[in-house]
Amino acid sequence: MTSPGSNFVILLIDESAAMSAVMRDKLADGTESTKTNAERVATSINNVLRQLAEGPVCDVAIVGYRSASDGQADVGCRWTGGLGGRDFVSSGELLSNAREETRTKRVPQADGSVIEERVPFSVWYEPVLGAKSPQIAAFRFVRDLIERRSAGGGQALVVHVFAGSSGDGSPQKAVEELLTAAGGPLVAQCHVASSAALVTTAYPSKQAFLAAPLARDLFARASEVPEHLLECLRAAKVRFHQGARAVVHNAKMADLFRCLQLAKYHVLGNGAAVPSSISQSPVTPAAPVGVTPLEPVPPTDASAGDRPAESHAGGGNLGSPRESLVVLILDRSVDDPYAGNTGNPCMRLQEAANELIKQLSTKNLAALPIDVGIVSYGQGGDGQPEVRAAFDGPLAGRSLVRNSELPDGAIRVEEEETQISNGAGGLITIKKKTPIYFDVEPSTAAAPQGAFEAAASMLREWCDRHPHGAAPIVLHLTRGSHAPADIEAAAAMVGGLGTSAGQSLLHVLVATEAPHKSLAYPDSAAEITQDGLQALWQAASVLPDWDKLQAAKRPYLTANSKGVVINGKFDVLGEEIAMAVSGDVVASA
Repeated sequence: MTSPGSNFVILLIDESAAMSAVMRDKLADGTESTKTNAERVATSINNVLRQLAEGPVCDVAIVGYRSASDGQADVGCRWTGGLGGRDFVSSGELLSNAREETRTKRVPQADGSVIEERVPFSVWYEPVLGAKSPQIAAFRFVRDLIERRSAGGGQALVVHVFAGSSGDGSPQKAVEELLTAAGGPLVAQCHVASSAALVTTAYPSKQAFLAAPLARDLFARASEVPEHLLECLRAAKVRFHQGARAVVHNAKMADLFRCLQLAKYHVLGNGAAVPSSISQSPVTPAAPVGVTPLEPVPPTDASAGDRPAESHAGGGNLGSPRESLVVLILDRSVDDPYAGNTGNPCMRLQEAANELIKQLSTKNLAALPIDVGIVSYGQGGDGQPEVRAAFDGPLAGRSLVRNSELPDGAIRVEEEETQISNGAGGLITIKKKTPIYFDVEPSTAAAPQGAFEAAASMLREWCDRHPHGAAPIVLHLTRGSHAPADIEAAAAMVGGLGTSAGQSLLHVLVATEAPHKSLAYPDSAAEITQDGLQALWQAASVLPDWDKLQAAKRPYLTANSKGVVINGKFDVLGEEIAMAVSGDVVASA
Protein backbone atom coordinates (compact mmCIF):
# COMPACT_ATOMS: atom_id res chain seq x y z
CA MET A 1 0.00 0.00 0.00
CA THR A 2 1.37 3.42 -0.93
CA SER A 3 0.29 6.99 -0.24
CA PRO A 4 -0.44 8.62 -3.64
CA GLY A 5 0.61 12.22 -4.05
CA SER A 6 2.57 12.35 -0.79
CA ASN A 7 6.25 13.10 -0.34
CA PHE A 8 8.17 9.97 0.56
CA VAL A 9 11.48 9.04 2.20
CA ILE A 10 14.31 6.64 1.43
CA LEU A 11 16.89 6.00 4.14
CA LEU A 12 20.07 4.78 2.40
CA ILE A 13 22.49 3.18 4.85
CA ASP A 14 26.13 2.15 4.49
CA GLU A 15 26.59 -1.40 5.83
CA SER A 16 30.31 -1.73 5.10
CA ALA A 17 33.14 -2.36 7.55
CA ALA A 18 33.62 1.42 7.74
CA MET A 19 30.58 1.48 10.03
CA SER A 20 32.42 -0.65 12.59
CA ALA A 21 34.37 2.36 13.85
CA VAL A 22 33.80 3.49 17.45
CA MET A 23 33.52 7.27 17.68
CA ARG A 24 34.33 7.51 21.41
CA ASP A 25 32.45 10.74 21.92
CA LYS A 26 31.29 11.80 25.36
CA LEU A 27 27.94 10.47 26.58
CA ALA A 28 25.53 12.10 29.02
CA ASP A 29 27.21 10.44 32.02
CA GLY A 30 30.69 11.63 30.98
CA THR A 31 31.90 8.27 29.70
CA GLU A 32 33.04 7.58 26.13
CA SER A 33 30.83 5.73 23.69
CA THR A 34 31.85 2.11 23.08
CA LYS A 35 29.24 1.06 20.54
CA THR A 36 30.07 0.96 16.85
CA ASN A 37 28.73 3.56 14.48
CA ALA A 38 26.61 0.83 12.88
CA GLU A 39 24.81 0.18 16.18
CA ARG A 40 24.29 3.85 16.93
CA VAL A 41 23.17 4.70 13.40
CA ALA A 42 20.64 1.85 13.60
CA THR A 43 19.27 3.37 16.80
CA SER A 44 18.89 6.75 15.11
CA ILE A 45 17.22 5.16 12.05
CA ASN A 46 14.73 3.29 14.23
CA ASN A 47 14.09 6.45 16.21
CA VAL A 48 13.16 8.47 13.11
CA LEU A 49 11.00 5.60 11.85
CA ARG A 50 9.10 5.79 15.13
CA GLN A 51 8.54 9.49 14.51
CA LEU A 52 7.34 8.82 10.97
CA ALA A 53 4.94 6.20 12.37
CA GLU A 54 3.26 8.93 14.40
CA GLY A 55 2.04 10.63 11.20
CA PRO A 56 1.23 12.03 8.80
CA VAL A 57 0.95 8.98 6.57
CA CYS A 58 3.81 8.63 4.09
CA ASP A 59 5.81 5.96 2.32
CA VAL A 60 9.28 5.06 3.54
CA ALA A 61 11.96 2.62 2.39
CA ILE A 62 15.12 1.42 4.13
CA VAL A 63 17.91 0.53 1.71
CA GLY A 64 21.21 -0.95 2.88
CA TYR A 65 24.34 -1.65 0.89
CA ARG A 66 27.45 -3.75 1.48
CA SER A 67 29.60 -6.28 -0.36
CA ALA A 68 28.69 -9.96 -0.16
CA SER A 69 31.12 -12.75 0.68
CA ASP A 70 31.95 -13.13 -3.04
CA GLY A 71 32.85 -9.43 -3.26
CA GLN A 72 29.77 -8.52 -5.28
CA ALA A 73 27.42 -5.68 -4.34
CA ASP A 74 24.61 -6.59 -1.95
CA VAL A 75 22.02 -3.79 -2.13
CA GLY A 76 18.40 -4.08 -1.08
CA CYS A 77 15.58 -3.07 1.21
CA ARG A 78 16.29 -4.04 4.81
CA TRP A 79 12.94 -4.28 6.56
CA THR A 80 12.88 -6.94 9.28
CA GLY A 81 10.12 -9.19 10.55
CA GLY A 82 6.74 -9.11 8.85
CA LEU A 83 7.86 -6.31 6.53
CA GLY A 84 10.70 -8.38 5.10
CA GLY A 85 10.75 -8.39 1.29
CA ARG A 86 8.87 -5.09 0.99
CA ASP A 87 10.32 -1.97 -0.61
CA PHE A 88 8.08 0.97 0.34
CA VAL A 89 6.03 0.67 3.49
CA SER A 90 3.30 3.06 4.57
CA SER A 91 4.15 4.72 7.87
CA GLY A 92 0.71 3.67 9.09
CA GLU A 93 1.89 0.04 9.03
CA LEU A 94 5.03 0.57 11.07
CA LEU A 95 3.74 0.37 14.65
CA SER A 96 1.96 -2.93 14.07
CA ASN A 97 5.08 -4.49 12.52
CA ALA A 98 7.77 -3.41 14.97
CA ARG A 99 9.84 -5.63 17.19
CA GLU A 100 9.64 -4.17 20.68
CA GLU A 101 12.52 -4.23 23.14
CA THR A 102 13.52 -2.36 26.27
CA ARG A 103 16.52 -0.04 26.33
CA THR A 104 18.24 2.17 28.85
CA LYS A 105 18.00 5.92 28.45
CA ARG A 106 20.38 8.27 30.29
CA VAL A 107 18.70 11.44 31.51
CA PRO A 108 20.76 14.40 32.85
CA GLN A 109 19.35 16.00 36.01
CA ALA A 110 19.37 19.63 37.14
CA ASP A 111 22.02 18.89 39.78
CA GLY A 112 24.41 17.54 37.13
CA SER A 113 23.78 13.88 37.88
CA VAL A 114 22.57 11.36 35.32
CA ILE A 115 19.86 8.78 35.97
CA GLU A 116 18.94 5.78 33.86
CA GLU A 117 15.42 4.99 32.74
CA ARG A 118 14.14 1.82 31.09
CA VAL A 119 12.10 2.73 28.03
CA PRO A 120 10.36 0.75 25.24
CA PHE A 121 12.07 0.89 21.86
CA SER A 122 10.72 -0.15 18.44
CA VAL A 123 13.02 -1.87 15.94
CA TRP A 124 12.51 -2.12 12.17
CA TYR A 125 16.13 -2.07 11.05
CA GLU A 126 19.10 -4.16 12.24
CA PRO A 127 22.46 -3.79 10.47
CA VAL A 128 24.54 -6.66 9.12
CA LEU A 129 27.94 -5.50 7.88
CA GLY A 130 29.91 -6.57 4.84
CA ALA A 131 33.39 -5.51 3.77
CA LYS A 132 33.15 -2.78 1.13
CA SER A 133 30.63 -0.04 0.36
CA PRO A 134 29.35 -0.25 -3.25
CA GLN A 135 27.87 3.24 -3.44
CA ILE A 136 27.43 3.24 -7.22
CA ALA A 137 25.27 0.13 -7.00
CA ALA A 138 23.37 1.66 -4.07
CA PHE A 139 22.47 4.92 -5.82
CA ARG A 140 21.45 3.07 -8.99
CA PHE A 141 19.18 0.85 -6.90
CA VAL A 142 17.60 3.91 -5.29
CA ARG A 143 17.07 5.55 -8.68
CA ASP A 144 15.26 2.44 -9.93
CA LEU A 145 13.26 2.29 -6.71
CA ILE A 146 12.08 5.89 -7.19
CA GLU A 147 11.21 5.30 -10.83
CA ARG A 148 9.02 2.34 -9.84
CA ARG A 149 7.27 4.53 -7.26
CA SER A 150 7.00 7.68 -9.42
CA ALA A 151 3.46 6.86 -10.56
CA GLY A 152 2.31 7.51 -7.00
CA GLY A 153 3.39 11.16 -7.20
CA GLY A 154 5.12 13.18 -4.51
CA GLN A 155 8.83 13.97 -4.13
CA ALA A 156 11.46 11.65 -2.69
CA LEU A 157 13.98 12.63 -0.03
CA VAL A 158 16.98 10.31 0.07
CA VAL A 159 19.01 10.56 3.28
CA HIS A 160 22.34 8.82 2.72
CA VAL A 161 24.11 7.83 5.96
CA PHE A 162 27.60 6.47 5.44
CA ALA A 163 31.08 6.26 6.94
CA GLY A 164 33.67 5.32 4.32
CA SER A 165 34.60 5.94 0.71
CA SER A 166 32.84 4.18 -2.14
CA GLY A 167 34.16 0.68 -2.75
CA ASP A 168 33.04 0.32 -6.37
CA GLY A 169 34.24 3.60 -7.86
CA SER A 170 33.24 7.24 -7.72
CA PRO A 171 29.46 7.58 -7.25
CA GLN A 172 29.39 11.08 -8.79
CA LYS A 173 27.63 10.08 -12.02
CA ALA A 174 25.24 7.72 -10.22
CA VAL A 175 24.22 10.55 -7.87
CA GLU A 176 23.81 12.96 -10.80
CA GLU A 177 21.53 10.41 -12.49
CA LEU A 178 19.53 10.16 -9.28
CA LEU A 179 19.22 13.91 -8.85
CA THR A 180 17.86 14.28 -12.39
CA ALA A 181 15.50 11.29 -12.17
CA ALA A 182 11.75 11.70 -12.60
CA GLY A 183 10.12 13.63 -9.79
CA GLY A 184 13.24 15.63 -8.88
CA PRO A 185 14.30 13.77 -5.71
CA LEU A 186 16.23 15.54 -2.97
CA VAL A 187 19.48 13.98 -1.71
CA ALA A 188 21.00 14.61 1.72
CA GLN A 189 24.51 13.32 2.43
CA CYS A 190 25.46 12.54 6.05
CA HIS A 191 29.00 11.24 6.54
CA VAL A 192 29.45 9.80 10.03
CA ALA A 193 32.73 10.64 11.79
CA SER A 194 35.09 7.82 12.68
CA SER A 195 36.38 9.78 15.67
CA ALA A 196 34.91 12.41 17.98
CA ALA A 197 38.11 14.43 17.48
CA LEU A 198 37.20 15.30 13.89
CA VAL A 199 35.68 18.67 13.01
CA THR A 200 32.11 18.59 11.71
CA THR A 201 31.02 20.59 8.68
CA ALA A 202 27.26 21.06 8.37
CA TYR A 203 25.13 22.53 5.55
CA PRO A 204 27.84 24.49 3.70
CA SER A 205 26.79 27.05 1.10
CA LYS A 206 30.02 27.27 -0.91
CA GLN A 207 32.24 24.44 -2.06
CA ALA A 208 35.31 26.70 -2.08
CA PHE A 209 35.24 26.97 1.72
CA LEU A 210 35.45 23.21 2.28
CA ALA A 211 38.90 21.95 3.24
CA ALA A 212 38.26 18.19 3.27
CA PRO A 213 38.26 16.56 -0.20
CA LEU A 214 35.32 14.30 0.67
CA ALA A 215 33.30 17.29 1.89
CA ARG A 216 33.93 19.02 -1.45
CA ASP A 217 32.80 15.91 -3.31
CA LEU A 218 29.66 15.63 -1.19
CA PHE A 219 28.76 19.23 -1.96
CA ALA A 220 28.32 18.25 -5.61
CA ARG A 221 26.38 15.12 -4.62
CA ALA A 222 23.72 16.79 -2.49
CA SER A 223 20.67 18.98 -3.08
CA GLU A 224 20.32 22.57 -2.03
CA VAL A 225 18.13 22.61 1.07
CA PRO A 226 14.62 23.74 0.05
CA GLU A 227 12.54 26.09 2.19
CA HIS A 228 10.41 23.42 3.87
CA LEU A 229 13.60 21.71 5.10
CA LEU A 230 15.24 24.97 6.13
CA GLU A 231 12.48 25.14 8.74
CA CYS A 232 13.95 21.97 10.23
CA LEU A 233 17.40 23.59 10.51
CA ARG A 234 15.94 26.72 12.05
CA ALA A 235 14.04 24.65 14.63
CA ALA A 236 17.28 22.86 15.55
CA LYS A 237 19.14 26.20 15.76
CA VAL A 238 21.61 25.12 13.07
CA ARG A 239 23.43 27.99 11.38
CA PHE A 240 23.29 28.13 7.61
CA HIS A 241 23.66 30.60 4.75
CA GLN A 242 21.63 31.08 1.62
CA GLY A 243 22.30 28.22 -0.79
CA ALA A 244 23.03 25.70 1.98
CA ARG A 245 23.52 22.15 0.72
CA ALA A 246 22.18 19.07 2.51
CA VAL A 247 25.66 17.91 3.53
CA VAL A 248 27.04 16.94 6.92
CA HIS A 249 30.67 15.80 6.94
CA ASN A 250 32.14 14.05 9.99
CA ALA A 251 28.75 14.01 11.71
CA LYS A 252 28.56 13.18 15.40
CA MET A 253 25.44 11.46 16.70
CA ALA A 254 23.65 14.72 17.47
CA ASP A 255 24.39 15.91 13.92
CA LEU A 256 23.00 12.66 12.52
CA PHE A 257 19.85 13.01 14.60
CA ARG A 258 19.27 16.52 13.28
CA CYS A 259 19.92 15.41 9.69
CA LEU A 260 17.41 12.58 9.98
CA GLN A 261 14.83 15.09 11.16
CA LEU A 262 14.81 16.35 7.56
CA ALA A 263 12.78 13.22 6.77
CA LYS A 264 10.04 14.28 9.18
CA TYR A 265 9.90 17.82 7.82
CA HIS A 266 9.88 16.53 4.25
CA VAL A 267 6.76 14.50 5.01
CA LEU A 268 5.22 17.47 6.80
CA GLY A 269 5.75 19.38 3.58
CA ASN A 270 2.62 17.60 2.40
CA GLY A 271 0.70 20.19 4.44
CA ALA A 272 0.29 18.56 7.85
CA ALA A 273 0.96 20.45 11.08
CA VAL A 274 4.23 19.93 12.92
CA PRO A 275 3.59 17.52 15.82
CA SER A 276 5.17 18.16 19.20
CA SER A 277 7.17 14.94 18.91
CA ILE A 278 9.42 16.54 16.29
CA SER A 279 11.76 17.95 18.92
CA GLN A 280 12.03 14.87 21.09
CA SER A 281 15.55 13.69 21.81
CA PRO A 282 16.66 10.34 20.42
CA VAL A 283 16.67 7.35 22.74
CA THR A 284 20.36 6.80 22.07
CA PRO A 285 22.64 8.87 24.33
CA ALA A 286 23.50 11.88 22.25
CA ALA A 287 26.76 13.74 21.90
CA PRO A 288 26.76 17.18 23.53
CA VAL A 289 24.49 19.38 21.45
CA GLY A 290 26.13 22.47 20.01
CA VAL A 291 26.15 24.31 16.76
CA THR A 292 28.66 22.70 14.46
CA PRO A 293 31.02 24.93 12.48
CA LEU A 294 29.76 25.81 9.03
CA GLU A 295 33.13 26.05 7.32
CA PRO A 296 35.90 24.93 9.71
CA VAL A 297 39.55 25.81 9.57
CA PRO A 298 41.71 22.73 8.93
CA PRO A 299 43.52 21.34 12.00
CA THR A 300 47.02 22.56 12.70
CA ASP A 301 49.72 20.19 11.48
CA ALA A 302 51.52 18.65 14.43
CA SER A 303 53.64 16.18 12.53
CA ALA A 304 55.90 13.58 14.02
CA GLY A 305 58.74 15.54 12.47
CA ASP A 306 58.38 18.22 15.15
CA ARG A 307 61.07 16.67 17.29
CA PRO A 308 64.57 17.95 17.97
CA ALA A 309 67.12 16.69 15.48
CA GLU A 310 69.39 13.95 16.79
CA SER A 311 72.86 14.99 17.85
CA HIS A 312 74.86 12.02 16.57
CA ALA A 313 74.91 9.41 13.86
CA GLY A 314 73.14 6.76 15.85
CA GLY A 315 69.82 8.59 16.22
CA GLY A 316 68.05 10.63 18.88
CA ASN A 317 69.68 8.87 21.85
CA LEU A 318 73.10 7.35 22.33
CA GLY A 319 72.98 3.69 21.32
CA SER A 320 69.47 3.89 19.87
CA PRO A 321 68.67 2.76 16.31
CA ARG A 322 68.52 5.27 13.49
CA GLU A 323 65.22 6.93 12.76
CA SER A 324 63.75 5.97 9.40
CA LEU A 325 61.08 7.39 7.12
CA VAL A 326 58.62 5.68 4.79
CA VAL A 327 56.29 7.68 2.53
CA LEU A 328 53.55 5.80 0.68
CA ILE A 329 52.19 7.47 -2.47
CA LEU A 330 48.87 6.02 -3.68
CA ASP A 331 47.64 6.45 -7.25
CA ARG A 332 43.81 6.62 -7.15
CA SER A 333 43.30 6.34 -10.90
CA VAL A 334 41.32 3.68 -12.75
CA ASP A 335 40.16 3.51 -16.37
CA ASP A 336 36.52 4.17 -15.48
CA PRO A 337 35.90 5.29 -11.88
CA TYR A 338 32.12 5.20 -12.50
CA ALA A 339 31.97 1.56 -13.63
CA GLY A 340 30.98 0.05 -10.28
CA ASN A 341 33.95 -2.35 -10.06
CA THR A 342 34.80 -3.45 -6.50
CA GLY A 343 38.05 -5.05 -7.66
CA ASN A 344 39.55 -1.95 -9.29
CA PRO A 345 43.28 -1.17 -8.89
CA CYS A 346 42.66 1.70 -6.46
CA MET A 347 40.89 -0.59 -4.00
CA ARG A 348 43.54 -3.32 -4.37
CA LEU A 349 46.35 -0.82 -3.80
CA GLN A 350 44.60 0.66 -0.77
CA GLU A 351 44.37 -2.79 0.78
CA ALA A 352 48.08 -3.33 0.19
CA ALA A 353 48.95 0.11 1.60
CA ASN A 354 46.93 -0.44 4.77
CA GLU A 355 48.57 -3.83 5.29
CA LEU A 356 52.05 -2.32 4.88
CA ILE A 357 51.33 0.49 7.36
CA LYS A 358 49.97 -2.08 9.82
CA GLN A 359 53.22 -4.04 9.45
CA LEU A 360 55.28 -0.98 10.40
CA SER A 361 53.59 -0.77 13.80
CA THR A 362 53.36 -4.45 14.74
CA LYS A 363 55.64 -7.30 15.75
CA ASN A 364 59.37 -6.59 15.70
CA LEU A 365 59.08 -3.35 13.76
CA ALA A 366 56.96 -1.74 16.49
CA ALA A 367 60.10 -1.19 18.60
CA LEU A 368 61.93 0.69 15.84
CA PRO A 369 61.65 4.49 15.33
CA ILE A 370 59.83 4.68 11.99
CA ASP A 371 58.04 7.79 10.75
CA VAL A 372 55.31 7.29 8.17
CA GLY A 373 53.79 9.68 5.63
CA ILE A 374 50.90 9.02 3.27
CA VAL A 375 50.02 10.79 0.01
CA SER A 376 47.29 10.05 -2.54
CA TYR A 377 46.59 11.65 -5.89
CA GLY A 378 43.98 11.66 -8.64
CA GLN A 379 41.37 13.95 -10.15
CA GLY A 380 39.20 15.82 -7.67
CA GLY A 381 35.47 16.35 -7.94
CA ASP A 382 36.13 19.64 -9.78
CA GLY A 383 38.08 17.88 -12.52
CA GLN A 384 41.42 19.28 -11.34
CA PRO A 385 44.42 17.25 -10.08
CA GLU A 386 44.09 16.66 -6.34
CA VAL A 387 46.84 15.67 -3.89
CA ARG A 388 46.06 14.62 -0.33
CA ALA A 389 49.12 14.63 1.89
CA ALA A 390 47.88 14.07 5.44
CA PHE A 391 46.33 11.41 7.63
CA ASP A 392 42.62 11.30 8.43
CA GLY A 393 40.68 10.08 11.46
CA PRO A 394 42.28 10.64 14.89
CA LEU A 395 45.52 11.68 13.14
CA ALA A 396 43.77 14.22 10.91
CA GLY A 397 46.03 16.95 9.59
CA ARG A 398 49.28 15.17 10.46
CA SER A 399 51.73 14.83 7.59
CA LEU A 400 54.16 12.46 9.36
CA VAL A 401 53.34 10.07 12.19
CA ARG A 402 55.64 7.90 14.33
CA ASN A 403 54.78 4.20 13.99
CA SER A 404 54.15 3.92 17.73
CA GLU A 405 51.15 6.25 17.25
CA LEU A 406 49.62 4.28 14.40
CA PRO A 407 47.69 1.58 16.34
CA ASP A 408 45.50 4.18 18.05
CA GLY A 409 45.32 6.48 15.03
CA ALA A 410 43.51 4.43 12.40
CA ILE A 411 40.35 5.77 10.79
CA ARG A 412 38.80 2.46 11.79
CA VAL A 413 39.74 -1.21 12.21
CA GLU A 414 38.18 -3.71 9.83
CA GLU A 415 37.74 -7.31 10.95
CA GLU A 416 37.21 -10.34 8.76
CA GLU A 417 37.45 -14.09 9.14
CA THR A 418 40.04 -15.98 7.15
CA GLN A 419 41.16 -19.61 7.07
CA ILE A 420 44.74 -20.79 7.44
CA SER A 421 46.41 -24.17 7.71
CA ASN A 422 46.40 -25.86 11.12
CA GLY A 423 49.67 -27.63 10.31
CA ALA A 424 48.02 -31.04 10.21
CA GLY A 425 46.26 -31.01 6.87
CA GLY A 426 43.24 -29.02 7.99
CA LEU A 427 42.12 -25.41 8.27
CA ILE A 428 41.38 -23.14 11.18
CA THR A 429 39.38 -19.91 11.09
CA ILE A 430 40.96 -16.80 12.56
CA LYS A 431 39.84 -13.19 12.74
CA LYS A 432 42.07 -10.79 10.87
CA LYS A 433 42.07 -7.15 11.96
CA THR A 434 43.27 -4.46 9.56
CA PRO A 435 43.59 -0.82 10.60
CA ILE A 436 42.53 1.56 7.84
CA TYR A 437 44.60 4.68 7.09
CA PHE A 438 43.98 5.04 3.34
CA ASP A 439 40.25 5.41 2.57
CA VAL A 440 39.82 7.13 -0.80
CA GLU A 441 37.61 6.81 -3.87
CA PRO A 442 38.94 5.85 -7.29
CA SER A 443 39.29 8.71 -9.73
CA THR A 444 40.30 9.47 -13.27
CA ALA A 445 44.02 9.74 -13.95
CA ALA A 446 46.25 12.61 -12.89
CA ALA A 447 49.99 13.08 -13.39
CA PRO A 448 52.10 11.96 -10.40
CA GLN A 449 54.33 15.04 -10.13
CA GLY A 450 52.13 16.88 -7.61
CA ALA A 451 52.11 13.89 -5.27
CA PHE A 452 55.87 13.44 -5.54
CA GLU A 453 56.37 17.14 -4.86
CA ALA A 454 54.36 16.71 -1.63
CA ALA A 455 56.44 13.67 -0.73
CA ALA A 456 59.65 15.59 -1.47
CA SER A 457 58.54 18.30 0.95
CA MET A 458 58.10 15.66 3.66
CA LEU A 459 61.52 14.21 2.88
CA ARG A 460 63.27 17.58 3.04
CA GLU A 461 61.77 18.47 6.39
CA TRP A 462 62.46 15.04 7.83
CA CYS A 463 66.06 14.89 6.55
CA ASP A 464 66.74 18.36 7.98
CA ARG A 465 65.61 17.11 11.39
CA HIS A 466 67.28 13.71 11.10
CA PRO A 467 70.47 14.28 9.05
CA HIS A 468 71.95 10.98 10.23
CA GLY A 469 68.79 8.90 9.90
CA ALA A 470 68.39 5.95 7.57
CA ALA A 471 67.92 6.66 3.88
CA PRO A 472 64.21 7.51 3.39
CA ILE A 473 62.02 5.12 1.40
CA VAL A 474 59.27 6.23 -0.99
CA LEU A 475 56.86 3.49 -2.07
CA HIS A 476 54.72 4.39 -5.08
CA LEU A 477 51.55 2.29 -5.35
CA THR A 478 50.15 2.68 -8.85
CA ARG A 479 48.34 0.96 -11.69
CA GLY A 480 51.29 1.95 -13.91
CA SER A 481 49.47 3.91 -16.61
CA HIS A 482 51.54 7.12 -16.58
CA ALA A 483 53.55 8.46 -19.49
CA PRO A 484 57.27 7.65 -19.14
CA ALA A 485 58.15 11.38 -19.11
CA ASP A 486 55.84 11.98 -16.14
CA ILE A 487 57.37 9.07 -14.24
CA GLU A 488 60.88 10.34 -14.88
CA ALA A 489 59.97 13.87 -13.77
CA ALA A 490 58.25 12.63 -10.62
CA ALA A 491 61.13 10.36 -9.61
CA ALA A 492 63.59 13.23 -10.01
CA MET A 493 61.76 15.20 -7.32
CA VAL A 494 62.71 12.72 -4.59
CA GLY A 495 65.87 11.24 -6.09
CA GLY A 496 68.36 13.81 -4.83
CA LEU A 497 67.17 13.90 -1.22
CA GLY A 498 68.67 11.88 1.58
CA THR A 499 70.74 11.69 4.77
CA SER A 500 74.31 10.82 5.62
CA ALA A 501 73.25 7.17 5.27
CA GLY A 502 72.37 7.61 1.60
CA GLN A 503 69.94 9.07 -0.89
CA SER A 504 66.25 8.22 -0.77
CA LEU A 505 65.08 4.95 -2.25
CA LEU A 506 62.15 4.74 -4.67
CA HIS A 507 60.18 1.50 -4.76
CA VAL A 508 57.05 0.64 -6.75
CA LEU A 509 54.07 -1.66 -6.21
CA VAL A 510 51.90 -2.04 -9.30
CA ALA A 511 48.35 -3.40 -9.62
CA THR A 512 47.60 -3.33 -13.33
CA GLU A 513 44.16 -2.89 -14.85
CA ALA A 514 45.01 -4.87 -18.01
CA PRO A 515 46.52 -8.35 -17.57
CA HIS A 516 50.26 -8.49 -17.00
CA LYS A 517 52.61 -11.15 -15.74
CA SER A 518 53.36 -11.06 -11.99
CA LEU A 519 56.94 -10.03 -11.25
CA ALA A 520 58.77 -9.61 -7.96
CA TYR A 521 61.95 -7.50 -7.76
CA PRO A 522 63.09 -8.08 -11.38
CA ASP A 523 66.73 -7.37 -12.21
CA SER A 524 65.88 -6.32 -15.78
CA ALA A 525 62.88 -5.01 -17.74
CA ALA A 526 62.99 -7.92 -20.17
CA GLU A 527 59.66 -9.39 -19.03
CA ILE A 528 57.88 -6.04 -18.62
CA THR A 529 55.67 -5.49 -21.65
CA GLN A 530 54.22 -1.99 -21.13
CA ASP A 531 56.10 1.29 -21.64
CA GLY A 532 54.77 2.86 -18.43
CA LEU A 533 55.82 -0.16 -16.39
CA GLN A 534 59.26 -0.17 -17.99
CA ALA A 535 59.65 3.50 -17.04
CA LEU A 536 58.68 2.67 -13.45
CA TRP A 537 61.35 -0.04 -13.37
CA GLN A 538 63.97 2.34 -14.80
CA ALA A 539 63.17 4.99 -12.16
CA ALA A 540 63.12 2.56 -9.21
CA SER A 541 66.05 1.96 -6.87
CA VAL A 542 68.06 -1.24 -6.57
CA LEU A 543 67.29 -3.12 -3.36
CA PRO A 544 69.97 -2.37 -0.76
CA ASP A 545 71.40 -5.33 1.17
CA TRP A 546 70.03 -7.63 -1.52
CA ASP A 547 72.39 -10.37 -0.39
CA LYS A 548 70.91 -10.41 3.12
CA LEU A 549 67.41 -10.43 1.67
CA GLN A 550 68.50 -13.24 -0.65
CA ALA A 551 69.69 -15.25 2.34
CA ALA A 552 66.27 -14.71 3.96
CA LYS A 553 64.58 -17.25 1.64
CA ARG A 554 64.67 -15.16 -1.54
CA PRO A 555 67.15 -16.95 -3.82
CA TYR A 556 65.82 -15.13 -6.89
CA LEU A 557 67.28 -11.77 -5.81
CA THR A 558 70.44 -10.50 -7.49
CA ALA A 559 72.69 -7.46 -7.20
CA ASN A 560 70.56 -5.75 -9.87
CA SER A 561 67.13 -6.53 -8.38
CA LYS A 562 65.00 -3.41 -8.10
CA GLY A 563 62.30 -2.60 -5.59
CA VAL A 564 59.48 -3.23 -8.06
CA VAL A 565 56.58 -5.66 -7.69
CA ILE A 566 53.93 -6.07 -10.38
CA ASN A 567 50.66 -7.78 -9.45
CA GLY A 568 52.11 -9.29 -6.30
CA LYS A 569 52.99 -8.55 -2.69
CA PHE A 570 55.74 -6.12 -1.73
CA ASP A 571 57.09 -8.29 1.08
CA VAL A 572 60.59 -6.92 1.76
CA LEU A 573 59.73 -3.49 3.14
CA GLY A 574 59.82 -4.46 6.81
CA GLU A 575 63.09 -6.30 6.50
CA GLU A 576 64.63 -3.50 4.46
CA ILE A 577 63.76 -0.92 7.10
CA ALA A 578 64.98 -3.13 9.93
CA MET A 579 68.35 -3.57 8.25
CA ALA A 580 68.67 0.15 7.56
CA VAL A 581 67.75 1.07 11.12
CA SER A 582 69.53 -1.59 13.15
CA GLY A 583 71.41 -3.83 10.76
CA ASP A 584 69.20 -6.81 11.54
CA VAL A 585 66.85 -8.84 9.36
CA VAL A 586 63.33 -8.88 10.77
CA ALA A 587 60.85 -11.43 9.45
CA SER A 588 57.99 -9.91 7.49
CA ALA A 589 54.77 -9.45 9.47
